[in-house]
Amino acid sequence: MLTDREKLVLNAIIDFYLRFGETIGSRTLVKRYNIDLSSATIRNVMSDLEDRGFIEKTHSSSGRIPTDLGYKYYLSELLKIEKLSREEKNRINIEYEKKVNELDNILQQTSSLLSRLTSYASIVIEPDYRKERIKKIELVHIDDYIILAIIVTEDLSVVTKKIKLEESITKDELKKLSQTLNEKIKTNSIKSYEIEEFIKTNYQKYADLEKEIYQDIEGRLFVDNSSSIFKDKNVSDVLDVLELFNKKKDVKEIFEEMVNSRHTEDGEVNVILGDELPIKGLEDYSFVYSVYKQGDAKGVIGVIGPKRMPYSKTMGLIQYVSSEVEKVVNSEKLLSNNKNKKR
Repeated sequence: MLTDREKLVLNAIIDFYLRFGETIGSRTLVKRYNIDLSSATIRNVMSDLEDRGFIEKTHSSSGRIPTDLGYKYYLSELLKIEKLSREEKNRINIEYEKKVNELDNILQQTSSLLSRLTSYASIVIEPDYRKERIKKIELVHIDDYIILAIIVTEDLSVVTKKIKLEESITKDELKKLSQTLNEKIKTNSIKSYEIEEFIKTNYQKYADLEKEIYQDIEGRLFVDNSSSIFKDKNVSDVLDVLELFNKKKDVKEIFEEMVNSRHTEDGEVNVILGDELPIKGLEDYSFVYSVYKQGDAKGVIGVIGPKRMPYSKTMGLIQYVSSEVEKVVNSEKLLSNNKNKKR
């Protein structure tokens, strides 16, 4: 636990570093932040903060910069999220008034908007429909080794996929499987993961088929401005990172796992620092994100930027955009447009 004096000094050191990317000494700290302490007292406080691992000296000067521990304390205890101005909110609202028809358009629009407003790489993940209740599954027999799966959720989202099988299945067998599944859905209104377990238990032969059926119900990934990650010449393993971001499925799984492994309150903005990102080469970056909901399903909205970023402003932006997206994707207008499209 830090004292009020230590909090004051740590907050000033981090604020200065985030703004200017430079170290700050005790005299400059006193003058710039009007701290009512002597330079000698501040030097003692800085020494204590350094001993406890919140700040560190650089090789080039006697000033201090924050460590990851300092960042984490700042983000959780000291930072105040900046609220957007009325003008900034209006500009964002206009973006969503332009085109409110299909979910993928809204999320692509959100990804583009975030990258423009921040100049960082944006990460937007569609809600995971595996958690939505399923209304109907239609399995169409193309031949004994190829079927077409059509899955409709209660919000009338439709996913179709052609599936190639390693083991043959007859038209009658497929019809029986489809009927059994839909009867189970109709009588119990079960969720997708319960259907998966049902298939595994009762139709072990079709376990691989079940996996294929549900694979594309998972939300899609939208990424913009990923090239911004490679502008920093100090980033190592650029080729590895570039190769990863060309594989959207892998990127999506990595970020979903990170988000799901943490307790995230609705509407809360979170930061994952580079040392916690399971991606080699992003140690000097941070992932700022929030979770939004469509029905029972959750999606992710965030940006990847340098660790030295204006967190207060960025977090305020993510918070507001996420809340607006949640309103839009749950609006009657969107639901109505989707229904009309499915008819």
